[in-house]
Amino acid sequence: MPKYRKKIWAGDIYEVEEFYSPRTIGKKYERLLRGNLTTEEQQKRNLEIARKKLTRTINANFGAADYFLTLTYDGAIEAADAKKKIANFFRRLKRWRLKNGQGDLKYISVLETKGRCHHHVILNGLMGLSLKEAWEILFDLWGEGYIFLKRLKKSQEDTRLASYITKENIKKNAKRWSQSRNLQKPKVKIEEVAEHKTHRPLTVPKNYIRLLYTENYFSEIGWVRYLKAIREGGEDYGEYIQRE
Repeated sequence: MPKYRKKIWAGDIYEVEEFYSPRTIGKKYERLLRGNLTTEEQQKRNLEIARKKLTRTINANFGAADYFLTLTYDGAIEAADAKKKIANFFRRLKRWRLKNGQGDLKYISVLETKGRCHHHVILNGLMGLSLKEAWEILFDLWGEGYIFLKRLKKSQEDTRLASYITKENIKKNAKRWSQSRNLQKPKVKIEEVAEHKTHRPLTVPKNYIRLLYTENYFSEIGWVRYLKAIREGGEDYGEYIQRE
């Protein structure tokens, strides 16, 4: 029975998943791994998968020099109008960046409609400017209300940031976030591996620190494993404190 190992590099985070292809082992084993989930449980699982994907995208494209930005409105506004406002803001910001030698714009954006509409944005930073100077420029370019700006805390060893900006329930199959087209995808490598009779856990690469490790054994298909590690001393993460 062929088994596969998927390696994922996203910024300073390295992940490994060992799995069996449903095409090879059939739907029976896919159900075995997934379990008998209710509709609510499946929705929760889909959200967890989406947040993991978003976290990888953040890690692959943004660092400690970049921004976490919240854009608000002075008055009430409908969601459709808010989407037009944020699109126009990105166009203005892109023009400003190119005019001032700041390179192309990169972003991830989420619209929240609970309460008063507002936007959460992960944004590539403005080089050579203090946070106060960047705030003044972004405030003027936004022009719709107050903004909150801080440096991106690039310690995304978990999905905390992705969970925060996707906390609002949305309609089925609706987009949870939008992003610029120039974002890089995490590097992924899939290789076929042999299933050993003896227990062989996944190993942490050199100069990485293990963050999470899980493994489960199924009598029909053997071991299923997952490893997440962070590069020690990575430039995006600053000093990493070893957990007890």
